[in-house]
Amino acid sequence: MSDRVKIPADDIVKEYKKGKKVSKVEQKGEFSYAERQKRQIGSRELWPNVGFDIAAALKENGVTHAFGAVGGRTWQIADELSRAGIKVITVGHEQTAVYMADAYTQVWRGQKAAAVFCSVSANIYSALQEAFLTASPIIVLTVGTEIEHDSMHNTLQDGYSYRFLETITKWSVRIQFPWITPGAVTLACKRALAKPTGPVNLEFTPTAMLMKRELQMDTIGAVFTADLSKEDYWKGEQWLTSYVPGWRYEDTGKPLDNAGGSPEEVKKAAEALAQAKKPFLVMGEWAAWELCDDELKEFIQYWSLAFNTRRIGRAVVSEKHPNHLRGFPAHEEIDLMISVGNKVGFFDEYATWWPPAIQFADSELRCYQYMKSKAVLVGGLKNSLKAVVEYAKAHNLGPTAEAKEFLKANQELHVKLAENRKKRAYQFGPDHPRYKDTPHLHFGYCSQIIREVCEEYDGKPRVMIDGYTMSDFVMPYLIHTRPASCITANDQAGVGHGVGLAMGAAIAQREKGEEEIPVLALLGDSGMLNGGFDMDVAVRERLPIVYWISNNAGWMPGMKYPWYGPNWDTMGEHDVTGTIFKGLVQMGEERPLLKFEKLADVIGAVGMVCEWERDFKAQLSEAMKIAYEQKIPVLMNCIMDSHLVNKAVCSPVYTLMYAHIPFDELPPRGKAVRRHWFGHFFSGISEEPAVTFPSAWEPMAEDEIGYESRMDYFDTTPGYEAAWLEEWRKAGVAKPPIKEFPPVEEK
Repeated sequence: MSDRVKIPADDIVKEYKKGKKVSKVEQKGEFSYAERQKRQIGSRELWPNVGFDIAAALKENGVTHAFGAVGGRTWQIADELSRAGIKVITVGHEQTAVYMADAYTQVWRGQKAAAVFCSVSANIYSALQEAFLTASPIIVLTVGTEIEHDSMHNTLQDGYSYRFLETITKWSVRIQFPWITPGAVTLACKRALAKPTGPVNLEFTPTAMLMKRELQMDTIGAVFTADLSKEDYWKGEQWLTSYVPGWRYEDTGKPLDNAGGSPEEVKKAAEALAQAKKPFLVMGEWAAWELCDDELKEFIQYWSLAFNTRRIGRAVVSEKHPNHLRGFPAHEEIDLMISVGNKVGFFDEYATWWPPAIQFADSELRCYQYMKSKAVLVGGLKNSLKAVVEYAKAHNLGPTAEAKEFLKANQELHVKLAENRKKRAYQFGPDHPRYKDTPHLHFGYCSQIIREVCEEYDGKPRVMIDGYTMSDFVMPYLIHTRPASCITANDQAGVGHGVGLAMGAAIAQREKGEEEIPVLALLGDSGMLNGGFDMDVAVRERLPIVYWISNNAGWMPGMKYPWYGPNWDTMGEHDVTGTIFKGLVQMGEERPLLKFEKLADVIGAVGMVCEWERDFKAQLSEAMKIAYEQKIPVLMNCIMDSHLVNKAVCSPVYTLMYAHIPFDELPPRGKAVRRHWFGHFFSGISEEPAVTFPSAWEPMAEDEIGYESRMDYFDTTPGYEAAWLEEWRKAGVAKPPIKEFPPVEEK
């Protein structure tokens, strides 16, 4: 045995103290913006990288120790953990690392998570199963197979821990892009520490670990791109990553208390409300399930809050409440957002524009780490809302004078917005030149009339939102007065659900002993084809339902005007409208105007056709009356203006979906929209003229596209055109596409 081995441990320590002084973590470059700039971090090395993002997020969430075995695939993770200041302890077998983390977290009694890193996940299975049964909060960091060899089973250490470990973890996911890392790690920490505690697993692909962040510049239209030259570079990709650093401020690293509003969080919430000058409350779907109507009313009244309602959370507090605002005030005006039972996701833009918030959630799965939160109250919404008010009363806290003024301003805004909506709808009403002498309806005008007819029943009709185009127009117009009055497909975003939803709602209100006010199902013609034949159940059960079918002859035929041309011209020639293919005249992506009212005769319901705006209100009132008095469904086949479409068709997301169509073949609206959203992404578009963005409310002008439709049920209106069209003509946007189409002939 050598003499060196015989040296006592304390002497070995003395020897190593002769080395250089270790640099502080914040001086190593990545963790300090000033140092990054000074040393040009990222120009000569892979930064930011997955390991760095893992380390930064773990440290922010209170992790101080990581256990594992290093190897080629885990060096980046282990090194960056160490450089971030997390103590890395390596072992010979990964199983031992899990056992260490298991006991470590038990001593911490679920108040702190530990990390485990490994590349061969099979080596940790038995130990991790023990940790799972013990409910130890462990963040497992595994490295799997590169995407390039996915499921080919021909690469080194081929493995898929996200599948292999999913039965013994609370959450197991695969990370394939580097920018997802911070949000995923933060969510993993939150889930591991939330009751019931337990391990989670994140598998990172080598492809992601070796990928440059600049790849974002060539994906998803470069809409969500980090600017690495800025200190808060993460903001550009926030929508994609579901991440915001320090989401709970100084409490980010602490586990969530889901006892129905911990005293500490109640105190923070009350104090934040008492300091807010422009607070605003949003209630969502989980508030509907919690039966917290009275507690919400008291909370809103006590704190003088203006509020908005979302999805099935609509009318948990009546939308005729004096504090209700249909919509939002100017985003920059709100200084505190109070979120009560909201699913804050795609339809809420992942809260990217929200100010600091107070979250009321019924479970940790429904509070969100991408929202800067001054307080997070997890548990029963009733108790949490009540606890904040009681604390405020006991400590003499209440709304500021500025908050009361902000409420008054929002009450005035609500009245103004309602007036503006009505005015706009009537602009496209029976006196409009396009609808005065032509038998079809404008979605916006119908939306206002639906509101007026529902008011005849004090806003109590339950409305099923199904038709895609109509959903965009009608939602701001509806005013609901009782819970479960606005039922949709939520973020499943399907069609055809309105048929069954309406019957379920009608049966439930009958069973509850409520007045059998007609249920109004707003369907599209595609949704009708999807589920319409089951309407005979409504006849058999004598259910008071009005099935309002917006018939525009196809799946969003209006999208042809911005993206395809009136004859679906950018499709293959054999699919262009009017072409004869195998002896059949083609219709593009449209269908004939189907006579849905005839189905009523078959099943024993009442059917009617609605095509003139001057008659529409009387017809809808009659349909509701028949359903109410006779307890029988009514089918209204409403012939809609096929020029109109949901405004989302011209949103950034849809614009990317149509980014494959050559620019010079696009109709004028498509050119204007692509130039508006992605002039920075496609180098050639920046040379195109920037023009006014088109409105989804405006029908086509007579010569806007430059050539006629071969099959347009309702031709353009002579002499009528949108205000921006002359500007477009001068800019050279409103001109026929370069592609010339042959006359009708067989293909």
